[in-house]
Formats: sequence, C-alpha cells, structure tokens
Amino acid sequence: MTAINTVKEMMADLGRPHDNLYEVALWSDMLKVQDDELFYAYMVDNQAIVIPETIDAIRALTGLEAEAHISINKTNVALGIGGLAA
Repeated sequence: MTAINTVKEMMADLGRPHDNLYEVALWSDMLKVQDDELFYAYMVDNQAIVIPETIDAIRALTGLEAEAHISINKTNVALGIGGLAA
C-alpha cells in the first residue's frame, strides 16, 4: 500500500460497507527488529474497529450467544473479517 487512502479504496473494492476496515492493517515490509525491539507501521480504522466487538457485546448482553468464540466466528463471517493478507 502506498497510502492510507488506498486501504479505504481496497475495502470499497472488496465491498465492505462504508469502506470499513475491521482488522488492523500491518505493513510487513515495514517490520524491523533491532536488538530486542520491534518497529512496525500499522493502521487502525478508528470508526470501524469497534464494530465487531460491539456486535459480540450485544449478543452477550442479550443472551443471543453464550459462547464467545461462536459469536466471534459469526461476526467474522458476517462482516468478512480475516483473510485480507496481501
């Protein structure tokens, strides 16, 4: 990716609602380990990152899903989360 706006364009191309990026974007070509420190660059879509957790919280509070891992899987499938590695 050359700029943050290209991430939003990629999400639009993938058909994400409102071009949302639910994952944290981490640039693998910008990872560096020096001595005992890791340096990296990432992007978080502040408006979208809380959506999956909110959906799971609503399920938990309403008793729609008692098992966290089942709710998380349902949310991931519904929103198309995961598998975006490029």
